[in-house]
Amino acid sequence: MKLTKADIQFIDNYLIKNEVKFWDVRLELLDHIVSAVEDKITNEGISFNEALLDVHRGFGNQFIEFGVSKDKIFEKGLYQSNTGFKKFIKQKQKEIGRKHRKAYWKTFLPFISSIRFFIELLVLTIVTFIAYQYSIKAGLFVAMSGIIITEFTKLFYGGLKKFKTKSLNMQLAVSSSLLLTQMPYWLIMLFNWHYEGLEMKPYYILFILFALLFVFSRHSLNNFIKIYNIYNERYQLLTT
Repeated sequence: MKLTKADIQFIDNYLIKNEVKFWDVRLELLDHIVSAVEDKITNEGISFNEALLDVHRGFGNQFIEFGVSKDKIFEKGLYQSNTGFKKFIKQKQKEIGRKHRKAYWKTFLPFISSIRFFIELLVLTIVTFIAYQYSIKAGLFVAMSGIIITEFTKLFYGGLKKFKTKSLNMQLAVSSSLLLTQMPYWLIMLFNWHYEGLEMKPYYILFILFALLFVFSRHSLNNFIKIYNIYNERYQLLTT
């Protein structure tokens, strides 16, 4: 038996009330629950309410019937506990994290060996060298800017629209940005601490480290854009 649009909307609202706030996770759960409820109604001959409550319990959501009147079992049972959904979301976080890391390293070498990236790195190197002629600080600032710009680009797009802030995939895609934007400052602090009192500090070490950070940061942005495009398209299909 196929569920009606009203039934499907009820399940979607039920997931929202159970604090499944990420639309991409909710969409996956909605598809699974709708199919499971339809199967139970067809194969077991039970009502929509009974089938949904069975599926709700099947996710590991606890339900204590003691003290609950029969006419309130369905209503109370659906919203008494959402522990199963919380566990599901945590598991999805791990799965998405693994998926993103796998995609990152799979595309790492092809990206950094591309002509486009070579030109970007060359331009940054030339501008950094020119700035270095004025002062060491100017050169370091330009080198840092390459990293900071790429990471703030992710943060900007990651919080620009509602679909991104409410997507678990998008949130995890930008989760490393705050760390990478602060990394250059930490490196400078460690460098100054380690070489404190030394008249001629080996600044080339910082430039090499910043160059390496830019490589990883720039590819992270490239990977983010792919994820962004995928979930932007899915969200557009969902809302049309």
